[in-house]
Amino acid sequence: MPTYPENPNHLENTASSRTPTDPPHPARPQTVLLTGATGVLGTALLPYLRLRHHKVIALAHRRPPPACSEVLAGDITRPQLGLDIASYRHLCARTDAVVHAAGMVAFGSGRDSMHTVNVEGAGRVARFAADAGVPLIHVSTAYVARYREILAAGGNRAERAGNSPADYVASKMAGEEAVAAAGGSVTVVRPSIIIGDSVTGEIAEPQGLHTFAQQVLRNRLPFVPSDPASYVDFVPQDVVARAIVSLLDEGAHTAEYWLSGGAHALTCDRLVQVIVEAAAEAGIAVRPLRVLAPDVVERLVRPAFFDVVPEWAQTRLDRLLDMSSVLFNEEPLPSSLADLPGLEAAAETQANEDAWRASVRRLITDRLGARASA
Repeated sequence: MPTYPENPNHLENTASSRTPTDPPHPARPQTVLLTGATGVLGTALLPYLRLRHHKVIALAHRRPPPACSEVLAGDITRPQLGLDIASYRHLCARTDAVVHAAGMVAFGSGRDSMHTVNVEGAGRVARFAADAGVPLIHVSTAYVARYREILAAGGNRAERAGNSPADYVASKMAGEEAVAAAGGSVTVVRPSIIIGDSVTGEIAEPQGLHTFAQQVLRNRLPFVPSDPASYVDFVPQDVVARAIVSLLDEGAHTAEYWLSGGAHALTCDRLVQVIVEAAAEAGIAVRPLRVLAPDVVERLVRPAFFDVVPEWAQTRLDRLLDMSSVLFNEEPLPSSLADLPGLEAAAETQANEDAWRASVRRLITDRLGARASA
């Protein structure tokens, strides 16, 4: 099983700090096979790959991504990525690097589905990279470092396991093992919760932290199950994309990188306060939220109220508790972000706050726009 060290590996070479609006440094164009091109990270990654003049072959199973050099119909859960022998060999011959960003992230999708995509699929992509003799950048999750805490928070309980993040994290851990077993040159990147672009807040699909913010904005949370000083770790999608492209440009090699805020992540108290401040700017009234430690909820709130509240309210509380096991951390996650050349500033607390504020403002703008068009 992979180990998750306190001190992650550091990059030894210089990476670009350019943004998509800046001219790129000269680089040898590569043909990159990208999985998950229609997902949150894949969508954010494509402009950076195009900026570097890389040709992208997107392996698509259900829907083709827009603005991609080439789309190849395939399936990572099938042998040879769902291709016939001739097509598989041809793809091997013209691929210079692989970025595996596809994955099953819905907590309620079930263990079998997660295993098929996150473990078997990851192994098949890694075997392709080994067959092609090219480096692989495998996208995992920083929350593999907190599997035991997540499991203890409710993932091992039969009545809540169906929506627990524990199965997801377990599948990502097993996926790393499958990738390592395939051999070859593998760079594992472990982002924490991905939020929108650090400047615009734009994101292809809202994530768990966005859902939390939406519930706060709508005054639908009775309390926050967390310690006010706990860490809430996230990373903007453009920061992850820049890190991956830097690794590609400088020659990906066998290593592990934690893309997270670490000790510079926002506290729960500050995260909620930014939501309240952004709401006030937009003229939205948000009720003050009480913060209750999760163990207080389990010992006092659940026994006192669960026999008198409707089932939908019980389900909402369970989901809130399960979400809190991922969102709020007593100890900071490992982080390599400050050691990535060109991304040092992205690891600072103020940069994290600015990025979160951009995401909340985007949520508010989208919400107000939806109301106006209704």
